[in-house]
Amino acid sequence: MSRITDGNRGLTVVTLLVVGLVLIAMLAACGGGAEEPTQAPAPDTAVPQQAPDLDGEALLDARCSACHSADRARQVTQTHDEWDQTVTRMINKGAQLTEEEKTFLVDYLTDTYGP
Repeated sequence: MSRITDGNRGLTVVTLLVVGLVLIAMLAACGGGAEEPTQAPAPDTAVPQQAPDLDGEALLDARCSACHSADRARQVTQTHDEWDQTVTRMINKGAQLTEEEKTFLVDYLTDTYGP
């Protein structure tokens, strides 16, 4: 091992202090790596909210009346395939329905407003 002379000792201590401070600053800038995020992620607005217990009438009112009166659907009589095409067209225009909600709504419309 080499001996540190008194003249170099002060320089070595300062160098070690500077290196230590730089390491601390780098760790602080990186965020420490183990902390949890402080803010919850924003909800995905593209996902429609859960339908109220998949009640057909409530689903019709909640989802269809966002763009037009739900009475518009109540004035039409269509087969299952026609309702499916209509609901698919509305989804393509922006209606927010999950696949499960779509199936339930088409079945409800067919049972209630079918031929």
